[in-house]
Amino acid sequence: MASYETEHATDSPSHAQSHPRRPDLSSFLSLIVEITPDRPESRARADAVPLPEDVSAAYRSLAEAFQLMQRDNENADSDLLGDLIETLMSSAEHPPREVKGVDEEYIAALDRVNIKTVGKDADCPICGNPFVEDPHPLLVRLPCHSTHIFDLECVRPWLLLNGTCPLDRVDLAQRERDRKQRLLDDIKKDAAPEDEEEEWDGLYA
Repeated sequence: MASYETEHATDSPSHAQSHPRRPDLSSFLSLIVEITPDRPESRARADAVPLPEDVSAAYRSLAEAFQLMQRDNENADSDLLGDLIETLMSSAEHPPREVKGVDEEYIAALDRVNIKTVGKDADCPICGNPFVEDPHPLLVRLPCHSTHIFDLECVRPWLLLNGTCPLDRVDLAQRERDRKQRLLDDIKKDAAPEDEEEEWDGLYA
């Protein structure tokens, strides 16, 4: 009886070249959950920051995953991946006090790109795989530039950890923090006149 791999041609060289396996990111994602929990208030101490060794481990884990991608995928852009790996290893050596990447809510809100709207020769800047060869493409566009389109699986871990565009290093996480702060400021400003009006009404009661 033929194996699953033989029946589905997953063991053939042509299949391996057209669809290289992405590295397993489960360890990295577990670390991210630890150092950037969805509910920071659930930490033992309200203002607690993650331990430097935990932050360092997250950077090192993603660097190792990208190294595997660089080694196993001949389509990958070695210059870009090399630069990303170097940045990650540098951060692993001197970890920041806090990880200031984007959150899952931000990633879920990224523009999805229809595969029919990209060129036949377009590929993911990180893994180098042509978008049209992916049987289940999930492409996202970053807001810094209309041409910055990535496989979600490739760009998501980088954004969670760094919050910057891998291509031009625009700090998307800082932009998002600034946007949320402006919203809060607007809410406070809108609420202030009503409070003042209530105070004046009280004087004439």
